[in-house]
Amino acid sequence: MSVSEAEQQPAIDERRRSRRSRSLLGGRIVFREGHCSMGCLVLDISDEGALVQPDDIFLCPKKFELKPRLGAPRQCELVWRKGNKIGVRFL
Repeated sequence: MSVSEAEQQPAIDERRRSRRSRSLLGGRIVFREGHCSMGCLVLDISDEGALVQPDDIFLCPKKFELKPRLGAPRQCELVWRKGNKIGVRFL
């Protein structure tokens, strides 16, 4: 297979409906009705979700509010965990 053929084929693993934009944005994960929070980095973001690196992946709840330093807060649902990163879907 030539390089041009490989470039023309869609990515098999790509399941997102909207394109994610890379970012390196600090933020907060807020949960338990605002009584608890932890820091995080938003590594990439789209209209439907984000890739987030929480300060403590083991304390990260299934549902929370993501408050990036720039932009509006979003309600999130954890979709997957891998290493020290999580994928979230905006609700």
